[in-house]
Amino acid sequence: MEEKSSKFASKGYVYRKLKELPFTSAMNRRKFSSLLEETLQSINSSKAFVQGRKLSQLSPQQLFNFPKLGFRTRESLTTGKKTFNNVITTDGYSVSFLFTRLVKRSIALKSNPTDFVSDIRNGCTVWGVDPGIIDLITTVDSSEDKERQRTTSLDEYYHLCGYNRATFQRHKHQSQNESVFQLISQLPSLKTTNSYDFLLASKKRLVDYDILCNYYNSDNWSSKLIFKTYIKKQKAVEEICKRLVVGSKKYGRGSKTGVKTATENTSIHYPYAPQDAENPPTRTVIAFGDATFYGNMRGNKAAPVKLIKKKLQQMRGDTIQICFIDEYLTSQVCNVCKNRALENVSTAKSKRRVHSVLKCNNNSCNIVWNRDINAAKNIFDIIMFAAHNNNRRPPAFERPEQAT
Repeated sequence: MEEKSSKFASKGYVYRKLKELPFTSAMNRRKFSSLLEETLQSINSSKAFVQGRKLSQLSPQQLFNFPKLGFRTRESLTTGKKTFNNVITTDGYSVSFLFTRLVKRSIALKSNPTDFVSDIRNGCTVWGVDPGIIDLITTVDSSEDKERQRTTSLDEYYHLCGYNRATFQRHKHQSQNESVFQLISQLPSLKTTNSYDFLLASKKRLVDYDILCNYYNSDNWSSKLIFKTYIKKQKAVEEICKRLVVGSKKYGRGSKTGVKTATENTSIHYPYAPQDAENPPTRTVIAFGDATFYGNMRGNKAAPVKLIKKKLQQMRGDTIQICFIDEYLTSQVCNVCKNRALENVSTAKSKRRVHSVLKCNNNSCNIVWNRDINAAKNIFDIIMFAAHNNNRRPPAFERPEQAT
C-alpha cells in the first residue's frame, strides 16, 4: 500500500522529534507539554513560533551547559581578546552558531611512514594522493594485484556542491527582474574613503530599501539557495573522501550524495543512500601530498584542498590513517626509470607546451605520463619505501644537503 504524505503533523510525530533535541531533557513535564502544544500549533498553522508564558520564563542557562562551550559566565563572552566570536547570526532562513574555545594541539597527530609498516605487511589498502588545481585529487592504489586510479576534477566538485545550478537560478531570477537588477548594478560603491561619496551611497540604498529587500528576500529564495549549496558542499567533501575508503556511486558503489532516478516522484521523502560497500577495507592508509600552494590561481576556480585535508583528518580513526608526504620532485621524476628526465609535451601546430602531459627523455623509457598520475604513483612509492627504511626517502627524491 502506497503511503500518502500528510498535510498536518501529528502530536506523536512532534513529540518524538522534540525528544531528540538535547535541551528538552532539562525541561519539566509542564514546560515540555507547553512546548509541544505551541510547536504543533505553529507547524500546522504555518505561522512563526511564539513562546508562551511558561516558556518565556526559561533562561538559556537552564537549558544548555555553557561551560562546555569554553566559558563559565556570560560576562566572559565580551571580555575576551578575540572579537566576532561567540555569536548567533541568522539570515531569516538558517541560523549559524559561532563559538570558539582553546584546544591544545596534539603532537601525536603527526604520523610517520614507519608507523604503518605493520599495517602494510598485513595487507592494508594504501593510497597515494596528489592534490592539485585542475584535478582536485588524483589517487593511485597499487597495494593489490590490479592498480586502481581515481580522479576528481574541480568541475566535478563544483557540480556536486550545486554551484552551477545555483548560478543558473540566480541568472534566471535576474532575467525575471531586469529593471531591479539594473538598479542594483548601478548603485554607487560603499568602498570609498571619501565621506561624501559614502553618505551618498548609503542614502541611495536607504531610499531604495524596499525594492532591494523584495528582490533578495522574496520567499527567502536567496537564503534558501545559499543554505542548500552549504549542505551540498558538506556532502561533496565527504563523498570525495569516501572514494578513497569505501568507494562511491562513481566507482560502482552507493553514493553519499544520492542519485535521483528519472521517474516522477510526487513524495518529498527521499530514501537514504545505499551503503558505500558491502565489505569495506579493515584498514586504509592515505599518503597525502603535502604541497604548499594557493588554492586559487589566476584564471582558475578556487580548489578546496584544505577542506579535503581537514575532512580526512576528521575521518582518522581505527580504520583510516593519513600520512602527509613531501612532494619534492614527485612531478619531475619518472616513476618507471626514476630519472629526472621529464619534459612537457608540445603541440604540433602551435608548439605550445602542455602542462599536464610529460614525456620521459630517457632512451630506455620514453613513457608519456599524465603529470598527476605520475606524481601520485611517486607519492605511493615514497611511503612504501620510507615505511621499510626508517622514514628515509628513495634516493631519487632526496633533498640535497644544505651546506652549513
